[in-house]
Parts: sequence; structure tokens; C-alpha cells
Amino acid sequence: MFKMIQTTRLGFSLFSLMMVASPVVMAVQSQSSQSQASQTQAARSQLGWQLLNQHELTSQNQLCRDSIQSNHYAYNVCFPAAVATIYAENDYFPIWTDDASRQELLVQLKSLVYAELVPGLAKRLFELESLAQFHDLRSFDLLATDSLLVYQAIIAQIQATPSLLFKHHYLTVPSGISIERHHSLSAASIRDELNRLRPQTKRFERSVALAERLHSQTPHQLIFTGNKRLIKEDQPIVQGHLLLDVLYSYGDISQIDYEVLSDHEEIRNTGEVTYAIKAFQRRNGLEDDGVIGPATARQLALPYSEVARVIALNLQRSRFGTKAADRPLIQVNIPDYMLRMTQQDQVLFESKVIVGRTSRPTYLFSSSLNTMVVNPYWNVPTTIKQEDVIPKVKESVNYLVEKNLKIVKSWRDRSVILPEQIEWSTVDPETFPYEFQQGPGPANALGKVKFLMPNDYSVFLHDTPARSLFNKKRRNFSSGCVRVEKADELAELILQHQRRDGIAPYHKMVSDEQQDTVSLARRVNVDFMYLTAWVDENEQLQLREDIYGYDRPGEKSVEPQYITLKDFRY
Repeated sequence: MFKMIQTTRLGFSLFSLMMVASPVVMAVQSQSSQSQASQTQAARSQLGWQLLNQHELTSQNQLCRDSIQSNHYAYNVCFPAAVATIYAENDYFPIWTDDASRQELLVQLKSLVYAELVPGLAKRLFELESLAQFHDLRSFDLLATDSLLVYQAIIAQIQATPSLLFKHHYLTVPSGISIERHHSLSAASIRDELNRLRPQTKRFERSVALAERLHSQTPHQLIFTGNKRLIKEDQPIVQGHLLLDVLYSYGDISQIDYEVLSDHEEIRNTGEVTYAIKAFQRRNGLEDDGVIGPATARQLALPYSEVARVIALNLQRSRFGTKAADRPLIQVNIPDYMLRMTQQDQVLFESKVIVGRTSRPTYLFSSSLNTMVVNPYWNVPTTIKQEDVIPKVKESVNYLVEKNLKIVKSWRDRSVILPEQIEWSTVDPETFPYEFQQGPGPANALGKVKFLMPNDYSVFLHDTPARSLFNKKRRNFSSGCVRVEKADELAELILQHQRRDGIAPYHKMVSDEQQDTVSLARRVNVDFMYLTAWVDENEQLQLREDIYGYDRPGEKSVEPQYITLKDFRY
């Protein structure tokens, strides 16, 4: 428990005077042979560690237990030597004199605390807020500086290994920190540093405030039993009053309707209740039919604290991908099943997409479109060759004719192998030495156009002849590449962006049924993202189903190769 001892408030002028003539300046800056232990003792006496020791701070025991030597525990900070150096370089003047900087530090720490990634950080945040509440600005200054170093170290880990945000791993404060990198921190530079560390996402403060409200909200008790049970329109809802509480908490039902319906003995799926359920379904990317089926029930039953965690977790994920750039940007948000093309925050185009199924996820990475192919051939990937094509051919060789497939010796040697030359009954899919290629035409799996980009995973955007799948709300049916519903419109837009004479009109290239390859001199950035929670332009919370299990552990562990978040742009 935090124990606050009320002390006389001293202004920062006295704080500075108490330290400015300190011999610790010589201890930090000189090259003398004074031992580290003596330096540390000097830092303790001159930096006012005793101010922190007036409070029973506990977060360092869990937050940075691997960072502190046993004789440093009394300092109640993770990086005492670095903190000493920072204040020495700053002539022992306080750093957190600006209220805006103090509030910005707290809101950024909250965005990490509610993500529940760093054990002990919640206690540190509580201690900082308590020091600020009691106007103990000297103790706050010291602890805030150390907390900033902790925050920098954690964000550096995330930026170095983004996959940590998808693997359900806890992050720990490193045992060491480079003093040289941080010694220039001062009241003047602190705002720039906080701006550098802030997640670059719209409505950041609103998202943190929403996560904070849900995190502190009394847990609901809504649980649906039986995964296959449907509550259709006009049917009674057994836990109807609990359902109303949840819908009201999320703003899907008005206060007036909530109060009126709460007086009803029985809640039925009709009228305003059905409208509220549909509003909830739209915000969660579900079929807005008003029926409480398994998917809707799962989203409704999520604890408020879990929703808060996912909001904050996705704020950290928003650090990756394109920042401000002159190029147009295509963002494919996999759990949203949507592609959006923007330029300078203006939406130019959007389309439904089909993404990788759970067993073959679409990779998360960044790149830029460099080639567009009209009437493409399709080189069948190894996985599809082994798991789909060969089993079908073994059932009937006519499958090759039906799908306009030919067998080639290899991707380097495109010599055609006749199907009758092969004894299919003895073929082992995993050792089959040849490749399959599908020619242009109505049955081509890539449709009329594909969009290529540098990457290590053979992932690209493409058209598809299977149009009916776009009518489904859940669209994870592909083998890893992304099918675009409005691929023709996207192709026209990308060609317009080239601003180059000599490129035939798209519709003309399509009509000749011959493969045409267009090099894209003016690139378009592409980010494959996995965001399951965000606050939209209408200040509404948007949630999406965690189809790959990246938000919370599932039956199968996360495959790390799919979440490299590498950047292939050039």
C-alpha cells in the first residue's frame, strides 16, 4: 500500500538551491577514481532521495527488480545512476515544471499500463499520481524522470521486436541503460521526447480515457451459455437486464430507453432492444441482424477490463506502419476485412477484402506496390499445390482442364509436362517435383489483376472470380494473399497516380486477355495491420473479432513467422 507522509511543500527554487552546489557534479563529471559506491551515496544525499524515502514506494520491487542492485533498493527508482547524471547535466534544476508535460507523461504511461504488458507499471503510475495529488513536486520530479527512462526502455523493446505485442508476452525493464543517451533530458527537451514516444494514432487521448473508464468500471455479469443458441427477434432474453447494462455502458442504447426498459420485468429482443443489439453488432463488425448468435454473444460477454486492455494494446500496435508520407497509403486491416487507400489522411478509396484463414494467416508487414499485372498467370504456391491441387488431380485429371492449369518442370524451366506422363496414384504431394501454373481467364484464381510488392512471403493483392464471398461478414478464406473486391477500381486509381503517358487504359488491357505487366514508378505504400480496437471519427469504439488469436491466448500458440512487421519499402 502507498503510504503518504504529509510534508511541507517546498518550491522548486528551494529544490534547485538545495542541489545546485552539490559535490555530486564533480562525482559525475570528473574522471577521478572515486568509486561507484561513493558516487551513488553522493547522488542519494544531494539528489534528495530521502524525499522519495518518505513514501513507502513499492513499484520498483516488481517493475525493475532485475535492474536494481540490492543496495539501491532504498532509492525507489530503477536507474539511480542515470537519474543522477541527468540532473547533474541539468544543473540540478527540476525537469517536470510544465503541467502539460506532466499530464502527457501520465497519459502515455496509462496507454501502456492498461495494455497489461509490464508488471509493476500500474503501481508506478499510482505512485506518480499520488505524489502529484499531494503536490509533492520534488518527489514527483525524481520519480517521473525515472519513469520516463523505464518507458523509453519498454518502447525501445517494442520497436525492436514488434511481435511482442501479438504473443501474449510480458515485457521487463532491462538491467542496464545507456546514460549517454539520456543525459540531455531537460525541461526544454522533455516535450519533444514525449512527442517522439507517443503512439501516432488519431484520438489518442480519447482512446486512453475510454480504456481508463472501462478498466475501472464495475464488472458485468453477462454470460451466454450454449455456443449454438440463437436469441432471435421477439424472443425473451433470459439475462435481459444484464444485457441492457452492457449495451448502456457502451452507448448502444439511450439513457431514456435504458431507464424505461429496466423497469420491465421481462426483456424481449424487440423494438429498442433489437436496435441496440444491431448498433452493437455494427460497432463490432458483425452481421447487424439483431440476432444474438455465438459471435455476438462472445463480444457481448467480453469483460470491460478485457476491452480496456485490447484498446490499449492496439494503441501500442498503432506505432507501426507508415507515418506522414507524400505517397498514397494502402492499409489492410486484417480483422476488419477492409482495405483503405489514403493520402495525407484523406480517404481516396476503400474496399472489402478477403484475408488469410486462421490456419494460413496473412503476414503482417509493410511494403510498397511496384508492379501491376493485368490478366495474370497464377503460379500455384507450394502449400496450395500440396494440400489442394494434387489431391484434386488424384481424384480426377480433368480438374486440370477445368481450372486451366498446366504442369511446368520448374519456375526456372517452364517446359510443359503432360498429365498423362505422370502416374498419379503413386504421387506424394510433398515430393512432387513439378509446379502448376494457371493461365489467364475467367477461372483464374487471381482474377483480372494483381498488385505486387517486395516481401519475403509471396503475399500480394489481387482480384478474384469468387465474388459471393464478399457478401459474408467474416472473410478469412484465403491462403495468405489478400483478395480485393473492387480490384478494377483500385487498378484505375493506381494507374492515374502514375501520371505517365504510354500506359494503355486498364479496360483495354483487360479486354485483350493477354498478360500485361506495368512497372509502377510512383510507388504506393502498403501496410498489413492487425487492429481489433479503435475509436472512430464519430468517437465510437470499434471492436473486431480476434480471428488469429493475437489479442488473447487461444488453443493454438501464435506462429511468430506471421508477425515480423518487417518493412520492405524502398
